[in-house]
Formats: sequence, C-alpha cells, structure tokens
Amino acid sequence: MALGYMRILVAWLFAVASLLRADSAPELVKSVSIRGSSARVDLATQVGQPYDTAVINQDVHRLWSTGRFSDIRVEKAPDADGASVIFQVVETQTTPLHKIMVEPSTFGLQLMLPEGTPIDKMRAHAIAAQAREELKSRGFQDVSVDYKLVPYLSNLVDVNLHVEPGERVRVRHVDFSGDLAIDPTELRGALQALRAKRILPGFPGLWSGWRLLPAYSADAVQSDIAHLESLYLSKGYLDATVHWDDIEARNNQAGVTIRIQAGPRYRLRSATISGDAVPASAPGELCPSLLAQRREAERQGILDFTVNLDASRVEASDNAPLLVDLAAGVDRGRPYRVGRIEFSGHRHYSEAMLRRNLLLDEGRLLDERLLRKSLARLNQTMLFDPIGERDVHIRTDQATGVADLSIELHEHKGGAWNLSGPVGPASFAGPLEASIRSRLPAWGSGLFELSTWTAGLSLFAFAPPLSPLR
Repeated sequence: MALGYMRILVAWLFAVASLLRADSAPELVKSVSIRGSSARVDLATQVGQPYDTAVINQDVHRLWSTGRFSDIRVEKAPDADGASVIFQVVETQTTPLHKIMVEPSTFGLQLMLPEGTPIDKMRAHAIAAQAREELKSRGFQDVSVDYKLVPYLSNLVDVNLHVEPGERVRVRHVDFSGDLAIDPTELRGALQALRAKRILPGFPGLWSGWRLLPAYSADAVQSDIAHLESLYLSKGYLDATVHWDDIEARNNQAGVTIRIQAGPRYRLRSATISGDAVPASAPGELCPSLLAQRREAERQGILDFTVNLDASRVEASDNAPLLVDLAAGVDRGRPYRVGRIEFSGHRHYSEAMLRRNLLLDEGRLLDERLLRKSLARLNQTMLFDPIGERDVHIRTDQATGVADLSIELHEHKGGAWNLSGPVGPASFAGPLEASIRSRLPAWGSGLFELSTWTAGLSLFAFAPPLSPLR
C-alpha cells in the first residue's frame, strides 16, 4: 500500500514539474506558411513568437477580410522545440460581370456595376444584400432577395436577382404626444425621412395638391428621432427624451406617433470650445462656431473632426432659471493630400473630359468642399446617373498623409440624349436651370421608378460643366 502511494506521489510530482516547465517555456512558432495561394498577406503570427490561438484567430479574420479566399483552415504541425503553423486557403474564383438582372421587376433599384467587374459568390451575396437594404429603405416589408450566377457566353457571368418585396408601406401622417414644449409645426419641419414632399401645390377650396408620401422603414423613424433630439438639444432641453410610441399600419399606409418628454430648459452660464470662451446663451448657439471650425478643417484636408460635449449643471435656487456650463472639445485628425484620382464606369467618355470638371488637384490638400462642388459639376453634365457620396471611395494612408480617391460612375442607358451648355452672361440670365424629363413606359412601381427612355434638357447661366455634346 505504501509503495502504491509512493508511485502516485511520484507521478503527481512529475505532472507538476511538466506543468511548471510548460509555464516557464511556452511553445514557440518555428515556421508560418500559407498554402494554396501565392498572395502575400502580413500576418501577426511570426516565427520565434509564442504560439497563441488568439493571434491566429486575428490572422484568420485578416485573411477573410481580403475577400480573396473562399475557404481557410489552420493546421498545427509539431516541430523541433515548437510548432509549425500552416494556413490552408482556397482562392476565390472570379468571373467578369456582364450585367445584373432583377426579376420580376427592377423596382427602381440602382445596382449597376461596370461590365468586367470580378464576380464571385461572396460579391453576388453582397449585391443581393444591398438590394434588400435599398428596398427596405423604400418601404417594402418582408423583403427577400435571392441571387443566381448565370454564365454568359464563354467567359462572362450575369447576376440574376429574384426579388420578393412584400408589401410597400408609406407614412400617411406623423403625430407627437407627451410634453412637447415646441410647436408641432416646427417639429414636423425638422423631419426629413418621414416628411411628405409636395409635388404640385393645391388650390384653396378645390384641390389639396399632390404629395409624395415617404416610405416607412425602421431606419427612417430612427433617423428622424435623431433629428428631433438634435433640435431639442439646440434649444436647451438637455434632458429631452424622444422615442417612437406607436406605429399603426392600415391599407399599406402607416401612422407614426413619436412621444416626447422635453424636460426643463437650461440656459448657458458659460460656454467654451477647446478651452476658449465663446458668447452663447443657448446650446444651439455653439453650432455656428463649431461649423466654422469644421469648414476650416475641411479646407485643410482634415477628414476626422470629432466634437465632445461636457455639460455641468449648476445648482439653482427657487424661481431661478436652470443654468449649465457647456464645454466642447474638438479632436482633429491629421490633414490629407490628394494622391491618385481614379474613375470607373466611363466607357464612352475620356478621362481628360472628366478631370476638367474637377476642382481638386492631385498633391493638394483634400478639401471636401471642393470635392462636393466637383461632384455637382459632374452631375451637371447629365451624362451619368446622379453621383453621391456613396459613389466616392477615399483610401487614406495614415503614415504618409495621402488619400486616394475612386469615383464610380454609371452611364445613362442607351436611348438617352442630353444637351447642356451656357445661356448667355450671368448678368442677363442669373442662375438658371431647367430640366425636362419624360419617361416611357408609364407603368412601374411607384412614381417614375421604371424608365427605358429619358429625354433631358439642362440650361445653365454660368459655370457650365465641361462636357461633349452627344
């Protein structure tokens, strides 16, 4: 019996000693390799470092984020006094795009990608997800979008989207409940996504006019709740709460009720921005100073501009107004200069023509104001579908302070003609823009959402866009 206890004790001591050795000498990585691809990816797992599963998981996420692989597996092989880490990958097979087709109808979706764009299952899945989110933002409920890759000729592929949109709901009216403290008319004026747009004015006693009701979506409600919260903060209602109270849907139309508790209104005793005192009596009066700083940062090529607010309430005596000390701190990122400016989707127009409409030059500070004006000039050519912020991709390099711009263009479909040009001196005509559009056929989902032919006429009194006549 004593001998048995002795054996158990010796085995326990050996186990403890091995654990101590493991703690004192962690397993090291002897080699790292990527098999199945010649792509070079900077990995955090390095030779000579301790074997760490958390670091390996980071590398797996980094490989997935490149979008170049359809399968990734990690193997650990024993090596002399350590381990070899092997990333087994399968490269994604891409096929050039021919076109995107939406069935049974386009539903007004803007999903055009340049012909020749590399397409794989992951990219097709992202296109379907984009279509789903766009339809939700337009008020379609219970949206389902499936995709299928269909070969075209010998080396191209079509992306076929099958859409089941469900019912479309529009917002008929927006009501407010609770302690408002602000006139409901002003609150409705602060709405953006949930506000109806008047297309044609009415005639008193005869016709109420023609309004385009906004689409209902949860994102639209949350967006306008944020606008209302900003309105209350700007007027000194620092404790205001805004949330949706009820949504009543009937006959594809919704009534939204937003509940508001304004709370007490504060007045500023003192206000500072980045330590400098500024004259203000209400929180909203800080906005012009912050906006001026933001515009100045834009001119200097600063893309990251963050405002941090700190409010300190002041104890007030009976019947005295509530006071608050408000301090705003501004964090500015580093300035960026324009690196390369690239265009895509301009098959029938030269890059020189596009660059003549740009007010930004490579090598100069990235002025966002000039970038917006450049997009406006490109839109004035009427050669492309409207260009917005989502069509501009900015790739920044923190180390060099260089930002590369990529502008994605979508040419009008065939069967369109455009005429643009000056209309004499500005002193004679002043700012003038006329646009006439007719679309055929007249059917479709919603107002002007289906079109096969477009006729456009654009007249500008001055600063005409530089474009050819076609």
